Amino acid sequence: MSNKNLSLLFTGQGSQYAEMGLDFIQKYDWVKERYSISSKILGYDLLDAQSNPNFLNLTQYSQPMIFVFSSIIIDLCKNYFNKNFSKIILAGHSLGEYCALYFAESLDFEEMLRVVIYRAESMSIVSDPNKYAMYAILKKDDFKIDEKLFGDGVYLANLNSNRQVVICGLRDKLIEFKEQNPIGKFIPLNVSAPFHSDLMVKSAEIFSEKIKNNIFKKVEFDLISNHKLVNYKNISEKDYTKQLSLQIHSPVLWSDTIENILKEEVDTFIEIGPKKTLLNFLPRDFQGDKLSISSIKDIENV
Repeated sequence: MSNKNLSLLFTGQGSQYAEMGLDFIQKYDWVKERYSISSKILGYDLLDAQSNPNFLNLTQYSQPMIFVFSSIIIDLCKNYFNKNFSKIILAGHSLGEYCALYFAESLDFEEMLRVVIYRAESMSIVSDPNKYAMYAILKKDDFKIDEKLFGDGVYLANLNSNRQVVICGLRDKLIEFKEQNPIGKFIPLNVSAPFHSDLMVKSAEIFSEKIKNNIFKKVEFDLISNHKLVNYKNISEKDYTKQLSLQIHSPVLWSDTIENILKEEVDTFIEIGPKKTLLNFLPRDFQGDKLSISSIKDIENV
């Protein structure tokens, strides 16, 4: 795979599962230590929280879980990627944007974990599975999204591909929306808050205040943000805090992100995270390599 252009995609919330990371812990002592350090920073045992079904899908727990897991794969594979690809473009879906920034060494592990914790805590103020929900919609082939459909408690959160969008908002309003708009197959997501909508503005303000003293390092990779496709490489590191705050309450423009990456003649996509999700959003006519890394076996295959 040498002398090829690579895009690394980092999975977001909803991909978590109870046993993630256990195979790495069994093989690497430093991974066991990372979970121990993470638990001290978090103030609770991370692996115990993962195994608790009451915590697994709650925002304040699942975001740190996914980041810690993804950081391990990043640290195992980063040198290989840097040596074997001539160009690397990074993008992460929602929480995955923080994993991308970690790959780019904008913050070290402990600093980035604390930022992720602040994000999760800030977003959890509107985290209530009884009040809010999110649905992926597998659209009917002939249906085109009209943004006039949304509002009044229902928001367009993610534009993942020409086949899938994600909506969020008030649970009762979403159920009503489903009944009134048979636009495709509605799939409930394992999240507990209306991410990437106007309902998250207060969360974004709280988060911005919490990380105002963090000093980010300038990234040297092209790293495409969910918010308006801003490339972190092209903005000042002093603006990273603002960019991450805006990302919390603005839609994830994932389809446009992939379209922009493909213009850079990328011939290999590798997804890093607990489960393969983002590779499913690539255009059907993409002819390059597509790989997912979520286990030791996956790393060996790469």
